[in-house]
Amino acid sequence: MLNNQSIFITGGTGTLGRAFIKKALAEYPDIKEITIYSRDEMKQYELRRDYPSSCFPKIKWVIGDIRDAERLSDKMRGADIVIHTAAMKHIPICEENPEECLKTNVEGTKNVIQAALENGVKKTILSSTDKAVDPISIYGNSKQAAEKLFLNASNEVSKFAIIRLGNIWGSRGSVVPLFKELAKTGIIPITHPDMTRFFCTEEQSAESIFYTIQNMQGGKIIIPKMEARKIVDIAHEIAPDCEHRIIGLRGFEKVGEKLVSDIELDHLHKFDEYWVISKFLPTNSTAQDFQSLDSSSFLNYKLN
Repeated sequence: MLNNQSIFITGGTGTLGRAFIKKALAEYPDIKEITIYSRDEMKQYELRRDYPSSCFPKIKWVIGDIRDAERLSDKMRGADIVIHTAAMKHIPICEENPEECLKTNVEGTKNVIQAALENGVKKTILSSTDKAVDPISIYGNSKQAAEKLFLNASNEVSKFAIIRLGNIWGSRGSVVPLFKELAKTGIIPITHPDMTRFFCTEEQSAESIFYTIQNMQGGKIIIPKMEARKIVDIAHEIAPDCEHRIIGLRGFEKVGEKLVSDIELDHLHKFDEYWVISKFLPTNSTAQDFQSLDSSSFLNYKLN
């Protein structure tokens, strides 16, 4: 599937990019090239220590911003597959800097689409989030807009698809490393006692990209079947001896997240490990299936 293919990853130094690189190199020894395109030189420096050029000559390292349309298109030349993971993701920072969030997550995504079209890229995948479903934050709104752009971008040559993920377990900036750090203070702040979130593993997130590459057609959203956890349960597992202090929801947070909006339900198709949203597929799902797409209705599962 990936042998003899050139892969271009925006934001490739993040958790999802790292997981994809690890899996791709292990399973496809004849990959032609993987280009890591990202703007943070320190993150590139750290990742290059894991993949030195002397041992991994197929990895190409490029400093660049998806806001820079000209450089993006130039460096994407020759790519067969593009995986677009670059984004502003930290929700409070996005709320404080909405213009910057939109420049990266919306305008930057438009640049990725245009560069892929200009270069005749065959397959381009957007990494999205459950926060794009019925969004209340600028981050969620920006990712919903990015999804809409991707859903309408495909032509006869270039196909665009989306993977919609929850929180990647243990990823940088997520609740797991945050609680581990806060445990040193003896106090874990909890915004709401009933807050729930969907979680996927790094392996599951990377596998979702591989599944999408293999099965994608233009205009589809691929959603891995994820488990939901109560945040308070995670706090008790990580820091059982700490005080768990309820601090209240912030204005950009929900108690629970959904993987699919009500409007999308009519186009939701169920497979063994994935949900697929496509206007070309009639739903094969039931009301009971839909319940598992709302984390607030799915409280007692534990992540393996």
